[in-house]
Amino acid sequence: MPDRPFPASAPPPAGHNGGPALEPASLLAVERWRRAKAARKGPSGIALRMQLGRAAELGMAPRDYLALRAFCGTDISAVAFLPEALGLGLGRRLSMPGQIRARLRAMRDVHLLCFSPPAEPPALFREDLAELTGCQIAGCAPCPALVLPWSEARAAARALLDPLRLTGAAVLLVGAGEVATQLYGAARLGGHMSPDEFFGSGPA
Repeated sequence: MPDRPFPASAPPPAGHNGGPALEPASLLAVERWRRAKAARKGPSGIALRMQLGRAAELGMAPRDYLALRAFCGTDISAVAFLPEALGLGLGRRLSMPGQIRARLRAMRDVHLLCFSPPAEPPALFREDLAELTGCQIAGCAPCPALVLPWSEARAAARALLDPLRLTGAAVLLVGAGEVATQLYGAARLGGHMSPDEFFGSGPA
């Protein structure tokens, strides 16, 4: 049998630029890749129509709702208002600008929550607010007067959400200032809008 020359070394396995072959991707890595790819895609026609309808139920401009929905990754189940976000007059009787009251009344299929002013008993404030707006107020808890330690701020927010078993990601907070910012971050809420952003965000 004639002798045949052998290569000095075996040819490199197939790979990028002739390099070594890549290791098989793990199932977890593949799933993460699929999710990231899907997240970059816009919603399908049916999903988009449903989301536009949901924006109308919340009285939000479609672009604002779609941005919020993409950010928090879920629908908004509740909107929580700080007292100053509602433009309330806290005299002998509560008062509220007519356009804010109309906006609240127009919202559909969402829990309306509120923080009571620090000096107001939550149960009484909730009752007065429901009477003033004609809306069902699903929950009320005391609003911190000042910025708190992080754990206490989270507890203050959870006092509002836990009775309804709401996840933070499904809640939009409407309010301004350091207390609002801290409540949003400590409870990992789904979104945060200033009163001007929320009440100025009507259907286009």
